[in-house]
Amino acid sequence: MLEKKVNLFGIFIDDIPLARALELAKISILGGDSRVFFTPNLEMLEGARKSEETRKILNSASVLLPDGAGVLLASKLLGTPIKSRVAGIDFGEGLIALAEKEGARVFLLGGARGVAKKAAKNHLKKHPNLKICGIHNGYFCAEEENEIIRKIQKSNPDVLIVCMGFPKQEKFVFEHRYQFSNIKVITCLGGAIDVWAGKKKRAPRVLQKAHLEWAWRIMGNPLRIKRFVSSLPVLFCAAWNENSKTSI
Repeated sequence: MLEKKVNLFGIFIDDIPLARALELAKISILGGDSRVFFTPNLEMLEGARKSEETRKILNSASVLLPDGAGVLLASKLLGTPIKSRVAGIDFGEGLIALAEKEGARVFLLGGARGVAKKAAKNHLKKHPNLKICGIHNGYFCAEEENEIIRKIQKSNPDVLIVCMGFPKQEKFVFEHRYQFSNIKVITCLGGAIDVWAGKKKRAPRVLQKAHLEWAWRIMGNPLRIKRFVSSLPVLFCAAWNENSKTSI
């Protein structure tokens, strides 16, 4: 089954629901082709609009899931509306449950020192049969990368979850994709590991349903306000202009 892809500023996002994304992950875990899942949000769309390298990195993924209300709104402005949002953390939690059910081995990479360990403990409380084969923090320098890669390879995971923030995490996966070719599912989930560790709280359910998790994240990290305020109008004006051109 071919998935419908929507072109947003040169990156091709899959217009699929969460259930289908998890079905694709299951196919890979059970012996199908390996897959990389990225979860573009508004900030990543703006990065792709500005940078050919960012577009190349994002499009290298097998599946691009629409994470964020801004992505859905941009798709509408461009005249190619995406049906539903797939939050990265929802995909991650579904992937963890799937890994437990299928006996897949999981490696958690990301967060400050001790965060991955705490996230692993919390996952095991909820999923006692989950096989976590390795953990490592996401704060390492370039000189340490080969050591981290060897550690991941030695752990022999079926699932690798990378939480180091955009664009570091996607670039890391892209640059080492051939060294990770035996891993069935790789995904980048940003701050999800901080939520799983209890370091940060996810937005209340009412805000999730209203597609306002972005506002919750901004309130929790004021440094994001400047980036958000500067990129949002520019991105939507670009989408509006692009749609106007195609409508003429």
